[in-house]
Amino acid sequence: MDEFSMIYEEWTSCKTVKPEKDFTAKELILLAEMKYPEEGCKEKDEKFDFLYDKALAVHQKIAMMLYAKNKFLKAKKDYESTQNMDAPALYGMGKTELLFYFESMIVFARNALDVASFVYSDLFFDQRIDSFNKFMKKVKKSEAPFLEDLKQYYIKAEEEEMFALRMLCGSEKGRALRDIIVHQANVHMEYYEYKANSEKEHLFLEIKDAAPIDIDFFMSHFTQDVIEILEMTNQYCKGKRMLKDN
Repeated sequence: MDEFSMIYEEWTSCKTVKPEKDFTAKELILLAEMKYPEEGCKEKDEKFDFLYDKALAVHQKIAMMLYAKNKFLKAKKDYESTQNMDAPALYGMGKTELLFYFESMIVFARNALDVASFVYSDLFFDQRIDSFNKFMKKVKKSEAPFLEDLKQYYIKAEEEEMFALRMLCGSEKGRALRDIIVHQANVHMEYYEYKANSEKEHLFLEIKDAAPIDIDFFMSHFTQDVIEILEMTNQYCKGKRMLKDN
């Protein structure tokens, strides 16, 4: 069993939460092998080992993101079972537990993108960039034809109000969830009526200068968005490597 599979094998014994498995980060190893094939060259071997360690870290971050997501959903279900959902109140350790898992999911998601940027910046630009924001800006400024499709993907993804790329790496002041958590305060959650004339209330995420977001809707797509960002970047990176090899 390889190191990537072992991460999930270890956690499948968890009785309360079993996160879905994802191996998107493993593709980074195949991309690194395309650039640094095994040739007995010490310098190339060291560069490959560096990228391998980063890819494994991305894999671990994704696993932690998925684990935190599932723990949040379970904690939310358990908390709401104690509430009158006609007029629920978010407070105390119940609120603390929800914030803990939600903010952990956000931080691990952004961390996965940042660590992946080490690999992408090496494969695309022969550089080491430790921020996905910086990597993305470099892609968008590039005039290289092979980056045009990836550039357009990032631009379009940033324009989508609810897409994870905008949530995690948004350039608008006060909008990036990771920056709110790390540099400003806790994320804000509150219960509201989720549709007109409804007797039941839903938990909503509040972000500056945006309409409240139903947490159930947010959780239904956020982690898959993060994985899609990595998958799409992998795809364009593979195309670039194959174009160069030919």
